[in-house]
Amino acid sequence: MDMRWHQYITRWATSKGWEGQEIDYQWPSPALPIVCIRSNLGRYSDQGNRMGSSSRWKTAVGLIAIGDIAIGLISVGAVSVGLLSVGALTLGLWMALGAVAMSWLGLSVGAVAIAGTGVAIGAVAIANWAVGAVAIGKIAAGAVAIGKWAYGVVVIGEHGYGLIPITMDVWNWFRHLFGMRG
Repeated sequence: MDMRWHQYITRWATSKGWEGQEIDYQWPSPALPIVCIRSNLGRYSDQGNRMGSSSRWKTAVGLIAIGDIAIGLISVGAVSVGLLSVGALTLGLWMALGAVAMSWLGLSVGAVAIAGTGVAIGAVAIANWAVGAVAIGKIAAGAVAIGKWAYGVVVIGEHGYGLIPITMDVWNWFRHLFGMRG
């Protein structure tokens, strides 16, 4: 995973005098973290360790969580889980923004976006309402759109408009044009 986002946290840590250290900040206390920031600042071990000691991803848990792995109402991290989530791999109840974003009830935006009952926007979008290069949903708009209502270049579904429509409406039109019964 690309960990360039840690550069912003590294600048913040440097301004606090924590340069070269891991970040482990919990406010107001570790017992009840409302704001929790925990990160190794991009120093991760794959097999062994680059830094000479055992370095692992840090998990931040709090109402507002920022870290390598973040779990909270508002979460920001490489992997984040919460109501509102931002990161590389995100799971959000209401909103998820990331490379791979999954949301149950609300908005999901990412390269691959999946939303249960909400809206998904991405290169590949799967949701009730989907917008993307490949869109799959009840209402889908994209270069390739698959759904009950599909709009785009290649559309597949019951109803829709597109350059290449593969829909029940087009099939019914041809049947009526040639007097077919069916």
